[in-house]
Amino acid sequence: MSSTALANSIAVSGLILAGGEGRRMSGRDKGLMTLGNRPLVEYAIDCLTPLVDDLAISCNRNRALYADYHLPCLVDNEADPGRHFAGPMAGLATGLKYAKHDWLLVMPCDTPLMTTRIMAQLITEIAADTAELASPVQAVIFSYQGLQPLHGLYHKSMLPIFEQCLAENKNALQRLLRSLDSIKVLAAQATEFNFNNANDAEELSRMEKLLAQQRTQNL
Repeated sequence: MSSTALANSIAVSGLILAGGEGRRMSGRDKGLMTLGNRPLVEYAIDCLTPLVDDLAISCNRNRALYADYHLPCLVDNEADPGRHFAGPMAGLATGLKYAKHDWLLVMPCDTPLMTTRIMAQLITEIAADTAELASPVQAVIFSYQGLQPLHGLYHKSMLPIFEQCLAENKNALQRLLRSLDSIKVLAAQATEFNFNNANDAEELSRMEKLLAQQRTQNL
């Protein structure tokens, strides 16, 4: 059985993180920036859709534009607008709160070269052995040239932990995950560019070339 088929053997919710401030992009909304004439968020939608039963977008602005994709658009701390942009932990907490299933597959909007095959590796870790579902593992995150917590699979049992940290203004996600024994780190089987972030115009230009190369390889 392929990794994608095995991943599809359990029900998983999905979340695209597009709620950042875009500081390194002069405040532009990354998810709506284009690569190959397509908004970056569309690459994330295409990547996660084959793996999840329901999918939402975490976005703190431009909700009307994201709503065109006919997916739930979630806002961090909706009851407290002053606490929007509290970081990815806030987006994860909101996603877990509204997820249909116990497991939430997450990726950011700014890694358009990420593939379904690679993201499926996270689900395979819990789908391969049904006994794993009863284990204390609360999240599986990638390691590729360092921890990649925004490419991860999170269990709903993480929600109260995130909420407590956010209430105490302790929103450093990597620091929290490193402190928990229940987090499984998975070495990603990936090429050298799938985790590249679209952080600036120069990187976007480089991605245009890599995207063309990726499409040629898939022909």
